[in-house]
Amino acid sequence: MINKKQISKEGELRFASEFTRKNWRIFLPYGEDSPVDLLIEKDGTFKRIQVKSTRPINGAIHCRVKSSNNWQVKKYTKKEIDYFAIYDYINKKGYLIPIEDMEGMTEAIIRLDRAKNNQTKGVRLAEKYVYF
Repeated sequence: MINKKQISKEGELRFASEFTRKNWRIFLPYGEDSPVDLLIEKDGTFKRIQVKSTRPINGAIHCRVKSSNNWQVKKYTKKEIDYFAIYDYINKKGYLIPIEDMEGMTEAIIRLDRAKNNQTKGVRLAEKYVYF
């Protein structure tokens, strides 16, 4: 059975592969204490990526956009990262979300389908963020 750490690594590797395929160079931070999982570069432009792996629940992707350990809960900021890369390990899809769309939040929710009640205000559709 696959464990959470393996799923997390699968997400990082899938995004690294897609970035490489799209001509980005990949740099991997050393250690576990960085908010950045992947650093990518193309034509002198660098982007800092935080990768999260999750699965859909009730037609939406729910993903924690914070870091926590035994001592603190920390929200990511645009001083630390440029994008959240969210990997749906069930459907093998990747979503790339600018930090500005999620900064200050503790959970990102992107809908795979329109809401059943047709609500649109405050709803983020996953199709806007599809990367692969």
